[in-house]
Amino acid sequence: MKHSWLAALKAHYTGSLEQGFRQFRLGVSLFFLGMVGLYIANTLLKPSIEQELVVLGSLLVGGAGFIWAMMAHLRMLIGRLIRFFSR
Repeated sequence: MKHSWLAALKAHYTGSLEQGFRQFRLGVSLFFLGMVGLYIANTLLKPSIEQELVVLGSLLVGGAGFIWAMMAHLRMLIGRLIRFFSR
């Protein structure tokens, strides 16, 4: 029972690469969406509180997407290292 968290952690990192890549794609898509929103807000909207709110929302979506993508990338990397050294 004391190693159940270790087994759960290993199962998480050695999961299918397809699932990790799906999470990575979602993160990159959110990041891209946030950056497009940021570009649109700075080029099409006149300086106002509305522009600032759109920029804030775009930065939040882009930042969350970046973190999501990096976490998925690290998951895939650690999973590959575990598989390599388990042989």
